[in-house]
Order: sequence, then C-alpha cells, then structure tokens
Amino acid sequence: MRAKVILSMVLLTFSAYSCILEEGYKPEKRTQAAKLIWDATSNVISGNLYAADLALKLDLWMTAPESQKNQIEDRYFPGSKIRVTQGVWNLTGTPVFIYPDNKSIHTVGSVWKVMFADPLYTYPPTRRMHITIECTGDLEWQIATYDGEAVNDEFEFEMGLSGRRVENPANAAGYIYTVSGGGSYIPFEYSFINESLIISYEVSAEMTFHPQSVQSLFNNYFYRAYQGKCSITVNDKKNSAVDDKILVEILSGSSTRILYKLTYNGTTENWESSTL
Repeated sequence: MRAKVILSMVLLTFSAYSCILEEGYKPEKRTQAAKLIWDATSNVISGNLYAADLALKLDLWMTAPESQKNQIEDRYFPGSKIRVTQGVWNLTGTPVFIYPDNKSIHTVGSVWKVMFADPLYTYPPTRRMHITIECTGDLEWQIATYDGEAVNDEFEFEMGLSGRRVENPANAAGYIYTVSGGGSYIPFEYSFINESLIISYEVSAEMTFHPQSVQSLFNNYFYRAYQGKCSITVNDKKNSAVDDKILVEILSGSSTRILYKLTYNGTTENWESSTL
C-alpha cells in the first residue's frame, strides 16, 4: 500500500517535468517510482560534480602557460568566456561565479567556492547553490553544498571526490570522479510550495561518474554513474509512516548504455538506459 502512495506522490511531483507522464500513465515496472527518484538523485550529484569541475578547469587555465590559455579555454569553456571582476570569476552568459583561494585548487589545503546565483534550467537542471571545495590530497577534494537563499532547508550535499583527467579532447569535462558521501533534498522545491517529500541518499559503495556530452545552452556535459551503489530513503514531512528504501546498484556502465538494478521496498528489477 505504501508503495502505491509513494508512487502516486512521485508521479505527481515529476509529472510537470516529464512529457512521458501523461494522464492515464501506468508504471512500466514495479520499481518505476524508484527509477524516478534515482534519476533525480543522480541529477543532484551530477550538478555538484559539474560545479566542482568548472572550478578545477578554471584552475587548469589559470596555472597554464600563457601560450596554452586560448587552447584550454576553447576546449573547457566552449560557448563562454572566462572573465574576472575584483577577484571573482564568471562564465559569461551564465549565473556561475567562482571564488578562488590564493592557492591552486590542486594544492592541499586550498579552499575554493562556487556559486550558482540562479538555477540553470538545462538538462539536467542545476539548482541555485553555494559550493565549497577543499583540496584534501593529490587529485582529491571534499565538497560541501548548501542553498544560499534558504529556499530549501533540506538541501545538503557532502562528498569526497577523487579525480582522473578526461583524455578525450572532444569532451569539455575536466575529470572523471569517484565519489563517497551523501546528502538530502526536496524535489523541485522552487516550483512546489507544498512539496513534502524528503530524499536522503548515501553512497554505500564508491560510485564513479563519467561525463556525457549534451547539447545545451549553458553546459556541454553532465555526469552519469558507471559503477557503485547508492542507498536512498524517501520520507514525507506530512506522513511519518512513509519510510521507503531504495538501493541502486550499477551493474555496468559504458559510453553507450548503463545497466543497473533497483531494489524498492523488497522488490528488485533491472533497468537499462542509453547514454546516447
């Protein structure tokens, strides 16, 4: 019974954002609600990784020899220019602002900040947020994110990252990331005043996220999980009986498709998604 309730709530929440959830829509599988929640959770993680990647790429540009700066800017920031005003860097045409430390973000102990002053309504959407990135080791960082406007008091993100450079020059991303940690959020808090679902998640086995190119006005790529596990809990502030558990297990990931297994309140089903 709880599964039907939570599915109805999730479909109601997501229906405004998905053309496939039309009137009379019937779930494809018994774990359909879990898939929707994993998609939303994956997008939250992707948005944070994208923000961190922007800062890391800016640092690569700032520390590069002058003769290489144009080449780095063309590869990593296509469609935008990087500009600085009083020590704050901006990607032209976007609400993204980067506040560097006086040290490279690749230097242990450095702390950089990134602010999305407004949401980016792209795919996937990136919410308004303030991000702190601290270098903790060689190609290792700790990220903490909060909603600077206090619109979403439930929004938290704390993860450790390790990075591996993207070798493909055709991809605008800087790094592939392996993550651990977790957070929480309310789906679509900017559009649903009475939203009551709270999604909490924890990476239970390190997850590796790879960049996938996408045609978008602002961002040229987003991140998708190729391996690892994530545990998710769905609660409802208006109904304390709702305590649904989801386990996401990535079985295999590649540049063409991702296979994963969802366990939702005891029901397990396999899913496949194309990366094209």
